[in-house]
Amino acid sequence: MHPILYQSPELTLYAYPLLMGLGWGVAYQVFFAYLDQGLPRWKGQLIFWGIFLSAWVGAKALFTLTTPGATQLLTAASFWTGGGFVFYGGFLAALVFLGILCGIDRSIGFLKLWAVLPALSFGHGIGRIGCFLAGCCYGKETNFPWAVHMHGANRHPTQMIEAIILIALGAYLVSSRKPRKQLFVIYLIAYGTLRLVLESLRGDLIRGFWGPLTPAQWISCALISTGTFFCFKLWKEKGSI
Repeated sequence: MHPILYQSPELTLYAYPLLMGLGWGVAYQVFFAYLDQGLPRWKGQLIFWGIFLSAWVGAKALFTLTTPGATQLLTAASFWTGGGFVFYGGFLAALVFLGILCGIDRSIGFLKLWAVLPALSFGHGIGRIGCFLAGCCYGKETNFPWAVHMHGANRHPTQMIEAIILIALGAYLVSSRKPRKQLFVIYLIAYGTLRLVLESLRGDLIRGFWGPLTPAQWISCALISTGTFFCFKLWKEKGSI
């Protein structure tokens, strides 16, 4: 845990916002490197920054819904510019934005938005490194060899596990020659499964539970179910899988 990377009388450099910014910067570069050639640059900018804004609001909104007492933070400017993000909130809000955008502009189909997947994977993975350095999203106590000392105990390094797998997933997405339909399905099932498992190793119980599962686990189940549905649908299409 190393929340402050550098400190002097003139400057304090915090790990979490730095890695968050770096994650978005890498996502920006990856997105435009793999942007569908049929989409003009200005539409790419609209898509990227629309995702950025909607994800920011969505991540904050789900944080307030899943964290006890967090609603009182909504009127604080520091809350909107600081920590307190829930990935799935940003993911769902961005998905709504893209759905509305595709409905308004028929020239933008979901398959043309394929570049979002590797950009999301790389950016999200880098952001999780920021979580690790800041000490949030930490794991339960464990004696496994991979344990890291955090918050007074040896714990599962859930943030770094997620970061490594997400970056590996991003590398797979940009190198794979599979059809884009399949890559969407792979992302949904892969990340949904990853998050479902890692949530069982998380030790920050402030997130609470909705019945037997955490909010993130419910959403993970929805992603896996959606990905599985489309997997069978593609399987029925001759030559798709």
